[in-house]
Amino acid sequence: MPTWTSVSSLSVVLESGGKNCDIYANGRNRIAVTVNIEPTDENADPIEVDPKYLFSRIWLIDYVTQAKLAWNWGSDWSYTESPGKFAATPGSSGEHSEVSATEGGIQQVTFYVYCGSGVSNAKSIGVLVKTESDDTVTSSLNGTYNDSVTLNPLTAVAYRKGDVTWDYARTTTVDGGNKQYVTTDAWNYYLSLKSSQNYFVTFSVSNYSNQDGFEGFFSGHIPADDDRSNFYGGYVWPQEPHDSVYYDPYDGHSLGEVVDFPDGNLWCDYARIYDRSYPERYLCFTWVHSTTGGNGWHIPNGPMTNWHAWWTPEIVAYDRYGNSGKFWVDGAEIIGGLSLYDSKP
Repeated sequence: MPTWTSVSSLSVVLESGGKNCDIYANGRNRIAVTVNIEPTDENADPIEVDPKYLFSRIWLIDYVTQAKLAWNWGSDWSYTESPGKFAATPGSSGEHSEVSATEGGIQQVTFYVYCGSGVSNAKSIGVLVKTESDDTVTSSLNGTYNDSVTLNPLTAVAYRKGDVTWDYARTTTVDGGNKQYVTTDAWNYYLSLKSSQNYFVTFSVSNYSNQDGFEGFFSGHIPADDDRSNFYGGYVWPQEPHDSVYYDPYDGHSLGEVVDFPDGNLWCDYARIYDRSYPERYLCFTWVHSTTGGNGWHIPNGPMTNWHAWWTPEIVAYDRYGNSGKFWVDGAEIIGGLSLYDSKP
């Protein structure tokens, strides 16, 4: 069988087809870099190399020094095989790394480059290839080929409250109008990025209930006035993907369980959530006020064992490029609605 000994062409290109682009130095933004390679055998004839083997014999390098970039590291210039969640570049987004044969015997391998927060200088990137015969071919300043791409690091963005939209609108509940037993009024709060060109793509949330039947609950208050007839509750809905995980095909929209009182009152309700366009781009919270007759609400119910119980949800929101903002909602302030605050830097 013929042996892969050399290459007749070797080049690198960005996903956009260009040679230069920006990258956010946050350790998460990944830029697709594709290596175009035409393997040849000992007779200088084109040869197709097994994609997995080809992938294992190619490295991205510093175009000037020929030093290999770190693999799956992150503190400096690094690269990996997966785009992750933050592979967006202006006008495009990354795809999964793969090797494919194209016309003319050229094969392609795509890697994803990223850099840490301490990086400030541009990086020109070439490629090193080690053939089946262990011969080395490079595209570098002093290599066999002289093709490269250049990435220009940008300072990572840390979003604050002034950069986001935090608004609310009334929403409906399944049994909210059942005034015979309970009346429930509900409002959805929406956390999204205030930008026409960018948006949040994922959220990390902590400090809320994961108890079965009470998922998302983080605050409840049953004040002593009116014979304990008023319940104020706060809920966050962090499961992703937002556009499908909460969707109820029987109801035709997304629902979140609220006002769950299985003991004593034997009552629960469901609020309509993620009721705006592009639900994957925002994080939805729900604030409810429910009033019951008789001798008022009963506790304990699930995680609520006192008339006033709460957590403080902490949120990290990430945009398309891996830039982030850290916020929190104070569950102690539940009677007046939900307020968003910046986390300490």
